[in-house]
Amino acid sequence: MATVNDVFGPPPPNIDLGENKTPKNNGAMIAVYTLAVIAVILRFVSRMKVQRTFLGPDDWVIAASVIPLTGLLVSSLVGGRYGLGKHVWSFTIEDVVNMRKDLFAYIFVYLPVLSIVKIGLVLFYRRIFRMNVMMWICLALSAGYPIGTIIAFLCAPRPPSYFWKQFIDPTGGSYAYDLYKFYIGNAAANVFIDVLIFIVPIPIVWKLQLKTFRKILVCSIFLLGVFATVASIVRIYYMTFLNTDPDITWIMGDVFVWSTIEPAMGILCACLPTLNPILQLVAKSVFGTAASRIFGSSYRASSKGHQLSGRQSKRHSFQQLREGNENMTTNVKGHSDDEVALTSMEANSESNYKHDTPFAIRVKHDFAWSEDHR
Repeated sequence: MATVNDVFGPPPPNIDLGENKTPKNNGAMIAVYTLAVIAVILRFVSRMKVQRTFLGPDDWVIAASVIPLTGLLVSSLVGGRYGLGKHVWSFTIEDVVNMRKDLFAYIFVYLPVLSIVKIGLVLFYRRIFRMNVMMWICLALSAGYPIGTIIAFLCAPRPPSYFWKQFIDPTGGSYAYDLYKFYIGNAAANVFIDVLIFIVPIPIVWKLQLKTFRKILVCSIFLLGVFATVASIVRIYYMTFLNTDPDITWIMGDVFVWSTIEPAMGILCACLPTLNPILQLVAKSVFGTAASRIFGSSYRASSKGHQLSGRQSKRHSFQQLREGNENMTTNVKGHSDDEVALTSMEANSESNYKHDTPFAIRVKHDFAWSEDHR
């Protein structure tokens, strides 16, 4: 049987084969995983205990993403036992084979968790805005991304077991295409879908009749997911070393870390906008009522074509928002909707309006009236 030196060549001079990044890697992955789980729990507390509203599809989808994320963490920790975070020359070829088996399984939980988080974000947009063409496109790309990628991945090694057996039986199979290019291309497509999802609500928000500062504030809420995209880009950076460096266990240790951080950050960022009621409650209990108004929500209205007057309706128009503790709207099933109830203001009532919620969205409709007497 071939040895590690036979497959990967001799170790570079002056390399410390006892160097070990595994404990640090494991600590980073466990930390972000814990933050993601806490964020999901707080999301449910915010919905059920603070807002006392129903749980929507976006909540359940994000909660479901914790399942493959847990599998991702377990697979990463197992990979550490087979050399991830250590130099490949400090292990046997059997350890490398086991690491590749772990990587093979890892892909089948990594891709689904990315897809589920993306779908959860789109459903969150649906909860706030009316679904448009771009949102449907993002939903289709998010659902199709893992399916297409997994099929393409399975078609690369022939047979599939060659993915890990190539190190002990180099003549036992082949690759249909270069896996390195596949990894980079797949990662780039993932970043593209992320960016597309994050910019979808920006044009909608920018059309609202709000001051520029408030538009920027609302947009920044939707752009929190950029942190997950940054993790994706860092992951691509570490993957580029696979093309030139034979020390695959050392490199893949960093790749596994950022592959776990990426969806965990996605879950965390998807939950942060829903924690506003908890932030209000905490701020009020610690700093008083005035401080709690800082967290007044400016994005919780529904723009699903509410009637403004008579038969006229605006697709992306927002009317005055009531305070969060007032009655919520009720849907056809008798459940309380998550959106804050919308109310209309009569003309010339400007002086009677109390600015209780600093970030409330209030749209004025100006029109000109003319008569032609003949």
